Amino acid sequence: MYQNPPQYAPAPSLYDTPPRRRRRKVVPLPMVAFLGIFALLFFGGSYLVSPEARIHAQPGVAFAELGGRDVVLVPYERQGARGMFQLLTQDMFQVRLAAVDPASDEVLWDTQLSDELIWEASVLGAGRDYAYVATDSGLMILDLSDGSVEVQGEDVPGLDGAYLTSRAAYAYDAEGRRILALTSSGAVRAIELDQTKAVAVDDETASAWADRLSADRPRSTTFEIAGTEAGLLPSSSEQVVLEDVGIGELGSVLFRGPEDGRKIQVSETAFPHARLVIADGTAAGAATGHVLVQHRLSLNDTGLGLSLVSLATGEVTGSLPISSAPEGAVVGPDGTTVVTAGDAVVLARGDGSVVPLEIGASDLFGSA
Repeated sequence: MYQNPPQYAPAPSLYDTPPRRRRRKVVPLPMVAFLGIFALLFFGGSYLVSPEARIHAQPGVAFAELGGRDVVLVPYERQGARGMFQLLTQDMFQVRLAAVDPASDEVLWDTQLSDELIWEASVLGAGRDYAYVATDSGLMILDLSDGSVEVQGEDVPGLDGAYLTSRAAYAYDAEGRRILALTSSGAVRAIELDQTKAVAVDDETASAWADRLSADRPRSTTFEIAGTEAGLLPSSSEQVVLEDVGIGELGSVLFRGPEDGRKIQVSETAFPHARLVIADGTAAGAATGHVLVQHRLSLNDTGLGLSLVSLATGEVTGSLPISSAPEGAVVGPDGTTVVTAGDAVVLARGDGSVVPLEIGASDLFGSA
């Protein structure tokens, strides 16, 4: 039987040359150093010479318990970018929520909620696991441990496509310890604290809350936080009152006494164009034996300030200039009053001090 002869590979030629290996292109060390210095100057230098982003604290503040300590949840606006890195990677307009320990000033977390230019958020309440925030985009439920968004808007079970983009459509029912929500069909539903699902309520609750909740988008969160008279304690009929003294615009002094009885003067200090700061329906600071007063810095100075007055001695125990009038105020479990006033968040403490609470600071990368 015929077989094909075996095939042999041709012998290598003396003129054949092995293939050349491609050499890697190595960037010279001077070029690496130059690029590093350029990046440092471009990003780091621009960060150092740029001002901090503009901060505006929103009024919907609230207290919560986190890790065994009382913290205040502060929604705020941050506008602008510090340095080129933030300009390239961060949103120019942000609404954020910060959790701050007022006893130590430590910021536990600070998370972005929105990149809208005009957008507000109000903290309704918090349990041990979740915080509930009414926003212009609907309800947001945040993990209280780190500020991450658990669920929001149409993804909230039980609200789904019936959710409303109105802060006025959501409220906290302190008696029932739950969040109440109005749907687009006019129904009222409830979310128990530390739950994420909205469920139907009984007819009595629906009737009672139907008029308090609204599908209309409010222009701003409204708080009654200033007046010339206020109660000292919710269960007491005693009041503090600001009354004008002297001739013309010398100012107002503090009096205290029964609502319908004779009042005695608390302090000799006259505060020009003064108003009492009101938190949770009573005089701010009253829980610690003080009264917080908003006033002009002097008769000839239109700048504003906050002063804390001792009800026992009548002395001004602490003062702080502010850039704008207070918009929101809340009292913590230990009596500390937190006031939002434009770019400032102010603490009026039980020891009589009035100090700023720092929020909104960010590092090179824009992290708070």
